[in-house]
Amino acid sequence: MSLDGLTKDELTRVLAYAGLVLVAFELVKSLIVNPIKVFYRNVTFGEGMPFKSYEHDVMSRHRNEFEACLLYLRDFMKAIDADDMQAIQELRQHRNQLAHDLANRLHRIDIEHYAPLLERANRALFKLSNYRVYIEIGSDPAFKNLGIDWNTAEGPEYAVFKEVLSKVWLLEGDLRSD
Repeated sequence: MSLDGLTKDELTRVLAYAGLVLVAFELVKSLIVNPIKVFYRNVTFGEGMPFKSYEHDVMSRHRNEFEACLLYLRDFMKAIDADDMQAIQELRQHRNQLAHDLANRLHRIDIEHYAPLLERANRALFKLSNYRVYIEIGSDPAFKNLGIDWNTAEGPEYAVFKEVLSKVWLLEGDLRSD
């Protein structure tokens, strides 16, 4: 394992990209797992409610908590679809590859190659963030007549994810297709 052939700028770019992907995935986890856990924490649902318990509604879907939460968001809450779930899973896989094998990948990371994945993940995460903001705030009747466009509302985690993503685009120039 050698850094021969990588300039200082190339190494800096690759390491910055890897760091941004790691941060982005931590934000993804905070959009997926944490809100569901908070929703179920210290709550007892009454008879006839569609919710039972975190263990029944979420963890019965998969033994891995992240996977279970994704399935819950897709199948039970209908907050994401199969394509969104696939994009999130691919981002997770990309993050794991970078986190666990970065030293061996330094020469092989082509940031431009991952631009479509990052765009798909961005769309999926916006949907999750928008869904969460509406559920937590927008569904409250007190906020109905404030003129807020709930179709474009985003939460704080997504705002940070979007900022991180903008830094990725700066590393390679604007790679987005839109």
